Amino acid sequence: MYLHYGLKLPVVSSVIVEKEMGYSRHEFLNQFKLFALQFDYTIKHNTITIVNTMEKQLIEITLLEKQARQLGSLVIPCLAVSFSFKNYTRQQRLHFLQGFDLSFQRGGG
Repeated sequence: MYLHYGLKLPVVSSVIVEKEMGYSRHEFLNQFKLFALQFDYTIKHNTITIVNTMEKQLIEITLLEKQARQLGSLVIPCLAVSFSFKNYTRQQRLHFLQGFDLSFQRGGG
């Protein structure tokens, strides 16, 4: 059982997806707030929790700042992002991650 806001959410299945992103923590959180307008989420330190109480589903996103990468004079921030999906089907996970990836794409030229 997983307790969140006093609700008992049974853990049927759990899948972890990890990404390394060229964002600072501050940039990530700003973009995440735009992406997550339709979700019920909380941010506490370096953990974002998204809860769907109707479906008894949970996503925990953990952020870990890593050493920035330097390419000549260009410095790129590096953020390790871990997604823990609880009670999500494979299709639901893919749908969430496709929306996430689309929202976090950076244009270039």
